[in-house]
Amino acid sequence: MKNYLFPHIFQPIGWIMFVISLIAGVFIYFGMPVFGTGITETIVIDSVIIGISLGSLFIVCSKERIEDEMTRSIRLASLLNSIYAYVMLLVCCTILINGANFLLFAVFNLALFPILFVCNFRLEMHRYNKMCEDEE
Repeated sequence: MKNYLFPHIFQPIGWIMFVISLIAGVFIYFGMPVFGTGITETIVIDSVIIGISLGSLFIVCSKERIEDEMTRSIRLASLLNSIYAYVMLLVCCTILINGANFLLFAVFNLALFPILFVCNFRLEMHRYNKMCEDEE
């Protein structure tokens, strides 16, 4: 079976990009002044969106230190559970939220799926590692 995951070194790079971009995005959202106006503001906001997107891609699609059959199985199950949670949340918010607040949700929705996947995957890996430690 072909493995299309990035090497493990991309994971810490992704975390750094994601956290820095997310912090910058939160500052921009809560009204901190962006460096400059016009084209500079557009470049900063676009950089934040690209940083969040690429960072989450590197986190989600990079190998673990020990990538075996069980890790692949947990990754696939976490992906499926994340899709279910994401779609349910999206449908509920589409029905319940209207107007400008939905636009705000759409912006947060940009990074929602990778965050759901990472949380679900890390939780399942923690459970699996704890179960393996208990057996020893």
